[in-house]
Amino acid sequence: MAVRRGDLVEVVAGNQAGKRGQVLKILRVRSQVVVQGVNMRKKHQKQQQTGGQRPLSAGIVEFEGPLHISNVMVVCSKCDAAVRLGTQREGGKVLRTCKKCNTVVDK
Repeated sequence: MAVRRGDLVEVVAGNQAGKRGQVLKILRVRSQVVVQGVNMRKKHQKQQQTGGQRPLSAGIVEFEGPLHISNVMVVCSKCDAAVRLGTQREGGKVLRTCKKCNTVVDK
């Protein structure tokens, strides 16, 4: 996968198209990513007994839902655009590069 945790990505397809956020989690088995502030979901949560400890709060909990990896693209810091990534080998390391401006995307 070209996307890594911590990358700034832009959603390119679906209802959330155009939104940007950082990758929080990658679900490799299902080919999905969780992006901060994108694809927000609501879950109705019941209060639970926890045996004398602090009880979990009841109510509506909001969280980020996963998106398919094909619906997001990495944002190049130099171009400030959603770009495809290429790879370059340098001293035994594989670096991800922007296909538009040919700069290294890795930190």
